Parts: sequence; C-alpha cells; structure tokens
Amino acid sequence: MNSGNFGWIELVFFYGIAIGIGVWQWVKMDRMLKKTRAERAAKEAAENGGGPPAE
Repeated sequence: MNSGNFGWIELVFFYGIAIGIGVWQWVKMDRMLKKTRAERAAKEAAENGGGPPAE
C-alpha cells in the first residue's frame, strides 16, 4: 500500500465519523421536535375540549 493513500483513508474515516454524528444529531432533533409538537397539540386539544385547534 502506498503511504500516500493513508491521507485519504484518514480523511474519509474522520470526515465520515463527523458527518455520521451530524446526521445522527439531526435525526435525534427531528424526533424530539415531532414529539414536542405532538405533545403541545394534544395539550391544546385537551384544553380546547377536543375540538379543532384554536388559531
């Protein structure tokens, strides 16, 4: 293996980890926002007597 390839391997490895962590955080935040919005909608529906959302 050529020693010049180790630079590319290192770049792919570390940037792959960084991108993976970023995607994981984005998915985690998306789930949390959906959960929070659903809880807020349920709370507003309960306060509104189960009717349509008040705007």
